[in-house]
Amino acid sequence: MIPYARQDITQKDIRAVKNVLKSDFLTQGPMVNRFENATRKYANSKYAVAVNSATSALHIACLALGLKQGDWVWTSPNSFVASANCAVYCGAKLDFVDIDSKTYNMSINELEKKLKKAKIKKKLPKIVIPVHFAGQPCEMFEIHKLSKKYNFKIIEDASHAIGSSYILSAHPNKNKKFTKVGSCKHSDITVFSFHPVKIITTGEGGMALTNQKYLHERMILLRSHGITREAKKMTHVPDGPWYYQQIDLGYNYRMTDIQAALGSQQIKRLDKYVSKRNLIAKRYDKAFEGLP
Repeated sequence: MIPYARQDITQKDIRAVKNVLKSDFLTQGPMVNRFENATRKYANSKYAVAVNSATSALHIACLALGLKQGDWVWTSPNSFVASANCAVYCGAKLDFVDIDSKTYNMSINELEKKLKKAKIKKKLPKIVIPVHFAGQPCEMFEIHKLSKKYNFKIIEDASHAIGSSYILSAHPNKNKKFTKVGSCKHSDITVFSFHPVKIITTGEGGMALTNQKYLHERMILLRSHGITREAKKMTHVPDGPWYYQQIDLGYNYRMTDIQAALGSQQIKRLDKYVSKRNLIAKRYDKAFEGLP
């Protein structure tokens, strides 16, 4: 049997994890911030929030965008359950946009047709979650254009797609400029997964990237019980430097330093992994060429 994917763990990975195990911080230490910075720099986004799974990242992304009971979320039917469940967690209503039979991603034509009908019925989505299936980016330029016309937010479910790039323009022959998935050029938030079957791994884990400071601050708050140590956000002057306050209802969605240490090493090899996957894909294309 050919495996869907298999993690690649090196001696450097093991050494990095071992160093954390011998350090003072197994969690809530410096490694999480280091991994966040490495990921956002790679993807060319302003902010990153590491969490314990991509499912958690999708959930806090929805919450940060203000999703509430009665709102609509649309996503792809060709995905893992988490792409839809994040909406249900928030009490939102859920619907699906059919996929393109060639790309297996959300169909732009079907999305536009559905938006036109939803506008008449006054049931437009608050959030659309396109899924970059198997690492192949959706047509983000076109989805973003529709978001401006129909006033919805975009969360890219890029669980499969860290390391992927897409052309910035709707006219690829005129503009060959590329952007990394995760740059959030055409979305509000992008979510990565670091499950072992994904491109790089932290064991379990995920990350939400954004270019909007407010969304970053909301997701930071939501991932750790709604607790803050920032005095300006508290309801009164803190009792001392050790003081923290819960100012919202949040969750225990933190990533550990053990996981972040592994991720910080893995991301250094990301381009190598993507190149190898492209090589394997070309072999399959050649092997099945001419077959229905």
